[in-house]
Amino acid sequence: LNQYATIEAGELFIFAADAKQGKSMMLLNCTVDLLKQGLSVLYIDSELNTRLFTARIIAHLTGIEYRRLVSGAYSDVESEKIKEAIEWLKTRRFTHIYLPMFDQQTIYTAVKRTKHTVGLDVLVIDYFKSNTENTGDAYATYAELGKFTDFVKNRIAGNMNIAAIGACQATAAGKVADSAKIGRNASTIAVITNKTQEEIIEDGDECGNKKLKIILNRNGSQHAEGEYIDLMFKGDNILYEEAKQHKPKLPY
Repeated sequence: LNQYATIEAGELFIFAADAKQGKSMMLLNCTVDLLKQGLSVLYIDSELNTRLFTARIIAHLTGIEYRRLVSGAYSDVESEKIKEAIEWLKTRRFTHIYLPMFDQQTIYTAVKRTKHTVGLDVLVIDYFKSNTENTGDAYATYAELGKFTDFVKNRIAGNMNIAAIGACQATAAGKVADSAKIGRNASTIAVITNKTQEEIIEDGDECGNKKLKIILNRNGSQHAEGEYIDLMFKGDNILYEEAKQHKPKLPY
C-alpha cells in the first residue's frame, strides 16, 4: 500500500467498504501503527463507545480473541498481557471520542482542543456519513457529504497541517455508495472487499481473504482492472496483515 499512498499531513486517505466488512478494524490497525511511531492521534468514532473500542484495541495488541477478552475467559498469563497493553496505551498521545452524530463544528472543536492540549498529528474519522441520510432527500445527503469531506481535507488537514484518514460506505461492487463528491475531495480512496471463494482458490490460501484496490489517487498510481493488494483479515483478533501477493493472471 505504501507504494501507492501514505498517511501524510495535508492529505485525506479514505478506506471504503460495504457494511460490516472491516472498515473500522482497518482504521484501528492504522491507528495502532501510528501510535507505535509516537504520533498523536484523535479518533472520532460514530460506532463504538470508548469502552468497546478499548476492548478491540487490546484484543489487537495482545492477540487474545475479542470474544474471550470481553467475556473474561482468559488465562493469568493473558491477563498480564492485557495489563501491559493498557499501560502501553496510557503512554501514547491518543484521544478517542464517541460521537454517534457529528458535524463540522463538532469535529473542528474536538481537533482544536486536542491540538492545543496534547498536540495532534492524525485525525481519524469513523466514518463519513450524512446527518440527513434518513430524510429521503438523496441530493441533500450527497451535498452534505461533499461539503464535509471538503471541510476535513482542506479546513482540517490542509489548514492545520495534520493527516486525516477515514472510512465510508461502499457498495458490494466496490463503488463509493454515499456520494461521488467524497471521491472529488479525498486524496486517496482504497476499497476493501471480500475475496470470492473462487479468488481464494485461484490466488491460494496464503494470499489472504480480502483484497484492497486503490480506485482514486491524487498522490500516485491506482490499480487497473483486475489488480489488487492481498490482505489477510482475522476478525477475532481485530487484525489486518499483508498477505502473500498473488501472481496476476496474464492474458493469452
